[in-house]
Formats: sequence, structure tokens, C-alpha cells
Amino acid sequence: MREVSKDDKLFFFERNFFTLDGLWIIEVENQTNWDLALKIDTVVWQKLYKKIFSRVKRYLNIHTNTIKDLIDIFSFCWSCEGYNYEIDDISENKAIMKITKCPYIEAMKRNPERKDKIKDICLKMCIPFYEPALEEFNSKIKMKRTKFLGLGDDCCDFLFKLESI
Repeated sequence: MREVSKDDKLFFFERNFFTLDGLWIIEVENQTNWDLALKIDTVVWQKLYKKIFSRVKRYLNIHTNTIKDLIDIFSFCWSCEGYNYEIDDISENKAIMKITKCPYIEAMKRNPERKDKIKDICLKMCIPFYEPALEEFNSKIKMKRTKFLGLGDDCCDFLFKLESI
């Protein structure tokens, strides 16, 4: 059996994660239609992000569910996935994160046949796929989105606010 290093595994999974995601949705679309493929993909990502949040929380040894903890989880996930982002504001009750480069949009821009799907991905997928993970993490933290790179804005914004009881 060949021995592989952590760097080998990182190369393998990092390179194939986006490819798998892209091939998956294209094949579901080919077998059904775009709207159904997007609906199925959103459900899959919602379930995946619930697991990711839970696993990352354990990995980072986070024991509470505060806004700061949430930002730590998003920062870890987005850094691993290759997003460029900024944390503009963070306090006990609110946080603002802005994505300035999205690896998914970048991949779709490189494929002329997928460019027309960017708007749907931003509006119909990127908003709802974090919601179940966020609800499970802390149902009092609400997320609002007002800007989207895929719609021509200068960033994707994520506004998190802790609602009072």
C-alpha cells in the first residue's frame, strides 16, 4: 500500500471537492432540469453545512455558540474553501463579514456554459444553504444578506445579529 502524507490528502481532496460539486449538479441537471437540480443541491448543502459546523466547532474546541464563535467557524470554513473575505465589524451582538472573492463564482465564470447560473446560485442557494446550520448553532442569531458578487455587487455581505429574547 502506498503511504500518503497529509499534504497528499489535502491536494487530493482540495482539488476534487469543487470538481465533485460541479459535476454533481451538472449531472442532476442533465437527468432532470435546472430548477430541480438546484433544489436538490441546496438540500444536500444544507445537510452538509450542519455537519461541517458541528465538526469544525469540535475541531476548533469551541464550547459556546456566540457570534464570535460563529465568525470563527465561518472564517475557518471560508479559508479552507478558498474565499477571500473580511470581517468588518464584530461585537457581542452583531458581526459583519464580506466575501470579496468567491471560488464558486470564479469557477462558473471560467465556464461559458455556466455563467448564466451564477444569479440563481447566489439568490436561490447561497442564502438558504447556511440557514439550517445557523439555526442549529444558535437560533437567536439571524443572518441578513443584501449584497452579492454574482449580481454585480463589490462583495457578498453576511450580517449577523443576536436577537434579544
